[in-house]
Amino acid sequence: MRNLSIALLLALILALVIGFFGTWITKSDSQPLQVAILPSPAPVSNPYLITSMKARQYSSEIKIENKVRQTSSFTSYKVSYTSDGLKQFALMNVPIGNPPASGWPVVIVNHGFIDPEIYSTENSYVNTSAYYAGVGFLVLKPDYRGHDNSEGGAEGLVSRINYAVDVLNLIAAIAKLDTADPGKVFLYGHSMGGDVALRVMEVCGTCVRAASLWAPAVADWPESFLYFSRKNQNPPDPKKAERHARRLKELQELFIEDQYSQVSTFANVNLVKVPVIIHHATADQSVPYEWGQNLSAKFEENNIDYQFYSYQGDNHDIAANWSTALNRDIDLFIKP
Repeated sequence: MRNLSIALLLALILALVIGFFGTWITKSDSQPLQVAILPSPAPVSNPYLITSMKARQYSSEIKIENKVRQTSSFTSYKVSYTSDGLKQFALMNVPIGNPPASGWPVVIVNHGFIDPEIYSTENSYVNTSAYYAGVGFLVLKPDYRGHDNSEGGAEGLVSRINYAVDVLNLIAAIAKLDTADPGKVFLYGHSMGGDVALRVMEVCGTCVRAASLWAPAVADWPESFLYFSRKNQNPPDPKKAERHARRLKELQELFIEDQYSQVSTFANVNLVKVPVIIHHATADQSVPYEWGQNLSAKFEENNIDYQFYSYQGDNHDIAANWSTALNRDIDLFIKP
């Protein structure tokens, strides 16, 4: 009897539950369960893709920190600006004399790889910066994040992409310089800086007027970066091998293979809208001479306005033909 009472009580409770919730679970006895399907969240775009970089806003302001040196043809200053919320530094050379009505034309010197702890705002690439300033260009040589006193990290698979962001913010700041002509901005890029400069051109289109790429470290991505993390490991170097392994892990974590072509400066040269000079020496010990040849062929394929100069037997810095190459740059930059 007791067991029967318990069974009846349980049946009553179940009936009440079904009666209370029944209309929420089904519309009627004959209709199936209705399940609401929420829309999937929109995929987050990878910020390192060139399309993502083109969609960004760039803005900053250049501030003079201190005077570095005075010459007969220009005054050199250490300046600062911000990029991704990080304080960045640059060397700025301002020609002596009265600027043109629209301001001095500007050359941005994008330096090649130097150990960030050795790199110097005041002394690295100082001769190249002085050469341009001596013939009437206002020169800005950004350090890039993580170099000398610039905030941020210089290591990692996407470092060159971040450096391009730094340069794009610097270009945006030029419009606020009273002595600079924002309509006449030119790029110089050596080695790693050649890849940085090329990415800047692909992102911003005509924000610059022309560019010169010296021994550009440009190949299809990620080979353009991984080549250098593999290099010089004979005899085997455990530290370099470990660093290369970290780069491969980063590659897997940050990108899917389908995105490689959307990151590659080599694959996106069709986005270049301005004239370009490529300088490369046949005895380059750092960046394969074939890379310069391949980039030239890629420009040709995409009908880019370019010139390619080969320097027989010269080195990575094009030291024996340094002034010749710079004068070729200047001839391009002063064209109407």
